[in-house]
Amino acid sequence: MSESGMPLVREKEREFEWRQQDFDFLSALLHDKTGIVLTAKKKEMVYGRLVRRLRVLRLDSFEAYCRYLAGPDGETELGMALNAITTNTTNFFREIHHFEFLRDKILQPLRRQVDADAGHPVRIWSAGCSSGQEPYSIAMVMRRTLGGRTRNCKILATDLDTNMLDMAKAGYYEAERCADTIPKNLFKTYTRPSRRRTTRGHQEELREMSPDLKEIITFKELNLLHPWPMRGKFDAIFCRNVMIYFDRETQTNLVRRYAEYLKPNGILFVGHSESLLNVSDIYKCEGKTIYRVLT
Repeated sequence: MSESGMPLVREKEREFEWRQQDFDFLSALLHDKTGIVLTAKKKEMVYGRLVRRLRVLRLDSFEAYCRYLAGPDGETELGMALNAITTNTTNFFREIHHFEFLRDKILQPLRRQVDADAGHPVRIWSAGCSSGQEPYSIAMVMRRTLGGRTRNCKILATDLDTNMLDMAKAGYYEAERCADTIPKNLFKTYTRPSRRRTTRGHQEELREMSPDLKEIITFKELNLLHPWPMRGKFDAIFCRNVMIYFDRETQTNLVRRYAEYLKPNGILFVGHSESLLNVSDIYKCEGKTIYRVLT
């Protein structure tokens, strides 16, 4: 029995043998390629999420899977493994105070510049956008605050998980969840009823994000540890509940890189369990998990 009173899983009860050296290889490979840290307490989670990959590839052990990852097709499969392991839990208008700050302290002041010059650029980056609820939430606030003056307003939404990006680009979400999490006035304006789909024999009502939102969002695959191809700078960057997967050194390096991509006085939003205590020399706290880059 474990300390929690739950019975431990015995190796003989597993579908595939799961050795410590297999976990060590996978955790080291993912850390090297993506910066993600898999601690020992994640071992059971990794097994549970990767067994389907062994079934798809028709492999008979995790030892064989590790060999496959080290082989010529390993780079492609690494992406599939990452998609399976990373948790993609998100919602519309999560951490509502961030969107209030975006509206009141960033976009409303920018409205005056956009009113004076319709071509004035407004740029926001959703880094780690998952299935798209965050950038669509940003887009709703941007559209509502700036009105029709969004000719040169763009949102970049990036993620490493290609499956999530495909879902985000499509822009279809469960209707009930949309209604529960999107403010009513925005829900009516920026979502529309769409097709039903069969899920386990049941019909599910969907809502589709409006074209007005889709046209200002660009979805791109991006590994945050690799070079960033963006040339311009951003008024705000959302990087929420992404850094929790990285070790402290990687987190520090990442937020310092963000500072280089923010416009003077630009804002960085982070997750509720994240902080920038180690980089207080380049950011000033403006509120709960809201940081302004120092110029």
